[in-house]
Amino acid sequence: MKRTLVFIVFLGIAGGVLAQQGGFFQNYPGGTSRSVYKITQEKSVYPILLTMEIQPITSDTFTVKTTNEVTGTRTDLERGVLEGLARAQLEVNSESLLALRKFLPDIQPNTVYVLPNGARFEAGERDKVAGVDVIRGVLTDPKKPNQRTVLALTLNKAVPFPPLLQIDERRGLLFVTVFTLELTEFSMRP
Repeated sequence: MKRTLVFIVFLGIAGGVLAQQGGFFQNYPGGTSRSVYKITQEKSVYPILLTMEIQPITSDTFTVKTTNEVTGTRTDLERGVLEGLARAQLEVNSESLLALRKFLPDIQPNTVYVLPNGARFEAGERDKVAGVDVIRGVLTDPKKPNQRTVLALTLNKAVPFPPLLQIDERRGLLFVTVFTLELTEFSMRP
């Protein structure tokens, strides 16, 4: 019973922890928002749905409701959910992505950026993910030579995480997607 309770408490705070790590709430523009992300992993058949709903109480006080939903076998639930949420936190707060976030307002489509830690971001075209304006691109890090991160970045301060964060690993001549955090729904009202 104690193990189950710890698991449920962890799941309940995971979404809030992910957003807090990036300074999200200090920059939140106000209003009521709902974001739904789908987390998929190579090792799990079942995706995790991470929902974050934010409702203002005052200009400086918010009610935040996070939920995690996943279907799976006992083994999947024991290992997959915790691994997926932990990986999401690690990737969202990676050194390269944090460095890239500092330059986010200046990023232009179809431009290559070299970050202070040696990582490269090749910005692609403007697009939309779940109705949110983004610039798509690929982030590579010399510390991870067999990996690339496909990103969709947004200036929308009500979106808690990148609208798309996809980790691909090189396997021979091909890249294989091993992890994805993708915004599937977003709504905002004043």
